[in-house]
Amino acid sequence: MNKLLKYKILRHLPGAIGHRHQCKYAVKTDGFEQAVRRCYGTTCIDLGANLGVYTRMMASHAKRVIAFEPDPWTLVELRNNITDLDNVRIENAAAGTSEGSVNLYRHPRFEEDPTSRSEASSVIVNKENVTEEGAIVVRQVDFIRYLENLDEDIGILKIDIEGAEVPLLEILFDRSDLMERISHIFAETHERSIPDHKPRVKTLRARARRLARPYVNLYWH
Repeated sequence: MNKLLKYKILRHLPGAIGHRHQCKYAVKTDGFEQAVRRCYGTTCIDLGANLGVYTRMMASHAKRVIAFEPDPWTLVELRNNITDLDNVRIENAAAGTSEGSVNLYRHPRFEEDPTSRSEASSVIVNKENVTEEGAIVVRQVDFIRYLENLDEDIGILKIDIEGAEVPLLEILFDRSDLMERISHIFAETHERSIPDHKPRVKTLRARARRLARPYVNLYWH
């Protein structure tokens, strides 16, 4: 089950469980939807598009959306889910900090329920909910270079790449020339499943608070 759909359903439960998922649903949708409306007519980028929920949300207002998705199973589903959208370009690649081929690690029980477990797929081998067994080789794009070559302003950069967001953001935060071209960054961090990333995420959040531009949400769980 997609995370957003799960939060939408579970927020109606009574008590603390319902409240917790209502908060998660609000964080995932309210601020993001407001940003989508503010960024009408711009180019938006979806790193880790998965099944296209946020790709579609951005496409409703954006001039175009560039959606990155490396997993071959998920790519087929993504294409099927956005066949009616003519302003989406799909990049069949992982977004990283270097160019080349990388291993993509899947959930150990991926084949039992690929729809929900495709969300776990990661290029980070020590992520707790993936396994080296059955890893597949995928293309990776140097996303910093990609932004340089794109040479246009970005309304929203959405990042949900299962741990690879940390090294990417560390480099991007050092590039003020690129940051000034982005209006909003929404990133889901995955330090709960990659404990080694906890101090790095803490540092990134501190840096984000000091930024005048862009608006950065690194609490987008």
